[in-house]
Amino acid sequence: MPVPAPIWPAGYRLAPFATADLPALHDLLTLGYGLGGSHVPPFKDWRAALLADSDFDPALVFVVRGTGDAVAAICLCWSSAFIKDLVVHPSARRQGLGEALLRQAFTTFAARGADAVDLKVELDNPTGARRLYERAGMKEVA
Repeated sequence: MPVPAPIWPAGYRLAPFATADLPALHDLLTLGYGLGGSHVPPFKDWRAALLADSDFDPALVFVVRGTGDAVAAICLCWSSAFIKDLVVHPSARRQGLGEALLRQAFTTFAARGADAVDLKVELDNPTGARRLYERAGMKEVA
């Protein structure tokens, strides 16, 4: 079944990832995970672990920029067709960025030959992530 192409809301664009983006990505992850009751390791540790991971592929880091070139959302995926992190800044939520990022990941992995994409989410995640994933057609597995 073909995956619908991402639709980027007005005022937002998919931007190429650069290692210079890592501090902004870490800040957004820290904010997003903090709202969900979790945490992200300090930047130096997080950066080292990310760049050393054998599943890390810079082509699978999807960065969405908004007004003033600020990072509004990110989707960090592993080469194993796994969505590691998807975070939308609170000020940019409910505009379709999460769905657009999921579609970007789905189409990218489909082009690479993957027949499924996986992720993990806490059952009690308060951000609405589970509803987003269900709307995108993802199914819960044990």
